[in-house]
Amino acid sequence: MFESPVLPMIALCATVFGIFYLRLTTQHRQRMAMIEKGLTEPLTQPAKRGSAAYAFGLLFVGVGAGLGIGWFLDTILHGPEAGNNPLPYFISVFVCGGAALIQYHRTAERTKS
Repeated sequence: MFESPVLPMIALCATVFGIFYLRLTTQHRQRMAMIEKGLTEPLTQPAKRGSAAYAFGLLFVGVGAGLGIGWFLDTILHGPEAGNNPLPYFISVFVCGGAALIQYHRTAERTKS
């Protein structure tokens, strides 16, 4: 489609920059409006055990562990031909990611009661 890979990379970088710029300017405007109205907001909010940030963090740790386990299984099962079969990677990522989300659910339920 493109003869040179430079143009799509420039477009990707510009898009990512634009998204972050819009987010930062929107947050700044919201904070300025809150200050004008006399409202206060804590600047930093730590991730709570029931928050989405905690769930995504556990999910990504599970996915990372799944990739590591998948690589290990692929190396053991296929030896020198490792990397040709994606099945161990997919299975390990889904199992470890699911286990991480189950652990999140268990800790979130435990902290609620």
